[in-house]
Amino acid sequence: MLLKEIYDSLNQIAPFELQEEWDNSGLLLGDMEAEVERILVTLDVTDEVVEQAIQANADLIISHHPLIFSPVTKINSENFITARILKLANNNINYIAMHTNMDATGLSEVADEVLGIKRERAIEVNINQDNKKIGMGSIGKFVNGNKEVVDIMLREAVVRTKSGFGLNVVKVYGNLDNIIGRVAVCTGAGKSMIDECIKENCDLLITGDMSYHAALDAVSQGLNIIDAGHYGTEIMFVDLVRGFFEMNFPDIKIIPSIQKEVGEYM
Repeated sequence: MLLKEIYDSLNQIAPFELQEEWDNSGLLLGDMEAEVERILVTLDVTDEVVEQAIQANADLIISHHPLIFSPVTKINSENFITARILKLANNNINYIAMHTNMDATGLSEVADEVLGIKRERAIEVNINQDNKKIGMGSIGKFVNGNKEVVDIMLREAVVRTKSGFGLNVVKVYGNLDNIIGRVAVCTGAGKSMIDECIKENCDLLITGDMSYHAALDAVSQGLNIIDAGHYGTEIMFVDLVRGFFEMNFPDIKIIPSIQKEVGEYM
């Protein structure tokens, strides 16, 4: 299958035009006319992931976080980022990143689904398309097994978060007996969403990478926080992309990344 066909298919489910201005999603390395039979899907392109792709004879890596963010003026082995780019090129491995375009579409939808949230709107609306507010994160309300909107305690929201994202621990800011009506979710780092969540009268923000002072200030203004980690809220990217290919292109071999969480609780 040609890389161009794969790119066009991915563009249908998470249009690259939806990415934030500061982002760098898309085909970052490769040839649109290249033949692709084996794809490695990962959250990040680490040295270990590059080596895994080489050993697995992958033709393409699809990652969530772009390996290339800052402008690159030299590609050599002296810098750890450009050394990875060089290694991919030398092994004929193409590379696509799907970052904020996937945050605004697939990841947001899956997060709402696994947490049991009925979506109302995005937190930060970028495009109003067909009367559908598209953008980063989501705001909505929890639903029960019958899909009825319900208020729940923060402690139950913690249970849903751990279960939905498959986590053993999360960090919670707020009283566990607080009642949660309106809830916001932002996969990855959502500290920048706090002001909008407060403005929209949200009772809870579920996200990752929350700083102590930002959480302290949020709680003081009535916004509870569940920090499920950057990795914890986004690793589902791998299964999401794998499921897409298994359903639509079963002949393509998908290789899940060996990447693990960088830090751990001891």
